[in-house]
Amino acid sequence: MPKSLVRKGLDGFQPYVPGEQPPDGEGWVKLNTNESPLPPSPNVLEAIKAAADDSLRLYPSPSAAPARNAIARHFGVDPSHVLVGNGGDELIELCFRAFAGPGDEVAFPTPTYPLFEPLCRIHDAVASRHPTELAWELPPSLGADPAPLKFIVNPNSPTGALFDRPVVEAAVVASSGVVVIDEAYVDFAPQSSLPLLERHDNVLLLRTFSKSYSLAGMRIGFALGPTDLIESLNAVKDSYNVDRLAIVAAAAAIADEGHHTKVVDEVVTNRRELNAALESMNFEVVPSATNFVFAKPPKPAAEVVAGLRERKVLVRHYDREPIAGWIRITVGTRDQHEKLFVALKEILS
Repeated sequence: MPKSLVRKGLDGFQPYVPGEQPPDGEGWVKLNTNESPLPPSPNVLEAIKAAADDSLRLYPSPSAAPARNAIARHFGVDPSHVLVGNGGDELIELCFRAFAGPGDEVAFPTPTYPLFEPLCRIHDAVASRHPTELAWELPPSLGADPAPLKFIVNPNSPTGALFDRPVVEAAVVASSGVVVIDEAYVDFAPQSSLPLLERHDNVLLLRTFSKSYSLAGMRIGFALGPTDLIESLNAVKDSYNVDRLAIVAAAAAIADEGHHTKVVDEVVTNRRELNAALESMNFEVVPSATNFVFAKPPKPAAEVVAGLRERKVLVRHYDREPIAGWIRITVGTRDQHEKLFVALKEILS
C-alpha cells in the first residue's frame, strides 16, 4: 500500500514479528516459539478426523458452543463466563476493541509480550509502560495507573517469571478499569489467578490451548471472567471467529486431562534439566514457571543465536533493551536438548 494512503497514526509503525517458522521436515531444532514437545491427545486427532466431513460447508457455531460448554464444565462455571477465540492473540485484541478507545492509556509491565505495543498503535491507544526492576516482581506503580485497560502476563513472557498472586490481586484492587491477566503459560506454574474471579468484577483471565494442550496449530484460546465483561468481548468479536475443526479439537482436548497432565509433567521435568545444563555452561537463568527458559549466555546473545542458527537450532532473541543480552529457549524433548547442548558447547568454546 502506498504510504500516502496509510493513516497517519501508523507512520513508522513496527508490527509484531512472530518467531521464525521454517518449513516442516527440514531438520530444524525448533526451540523459538514455545510449542509443545509432545503431540496432541489421540482423542483430539480422532475428533478432528471425524469432524472433517461434509459439514465443513456450513458455518461453525458463532459462540463455538461445544468448546465453550466443555471449557465451562472443566472450570465449573456457567458458559456465560467463557468466550472462545482464535488464539490468545485475538482475545487480547478484543480487549482493545472493548475497553480502550483512541487516546486511552493501556498499561502493562515491561519487558512483556511485545504484541501490546503494536496493538496500541493500531487502536490509537497510548502505551503506559511500567518497567520491572526484578523479573519476578510486579512494578508497584502498575496498580495506581488510572488506565482503563491493563495487561499482566503471568507467568510473564519473555522472562518466564511468576508474579505472586497477592501482588497481582493488589494491582487489581487498585485498578478502576479492566485488568486482563494473560495465563498462557500458567499450567506449568505452581499457582494461578483463577481465585481472583470469585472476588473481583474487573478481572479477565486469558488461556490458550497452544502450549499445554499441544494445539498451537489450531489457534484456540479462551477468556474467563464476569458475564458483563465476556459479553463486552462477544459484542466486538468477528461473527465466526473459531472454525469447526478448532471447536471440536478444544472440546476433546480439555476433556482428556490425563494427556494434559502428561504434557505438563514432561515439560516441567525437561525444564529442570534444561535449566541445570545452562547454568553449568555459565548462563544466567531466570527461575521459570513456563515452558521456556530465559537465559543470558556468557557470550554476546546475538553471537550465540547466530551460531545456533548455523547449526539449525532456533531460539528466540529479542534484540532490544533491556533484554538484548538474553535469549528465550523453549523446553523441548531430551533429544532436542542434546542437540542444543552440543551446539552451545561448540559456540562457547
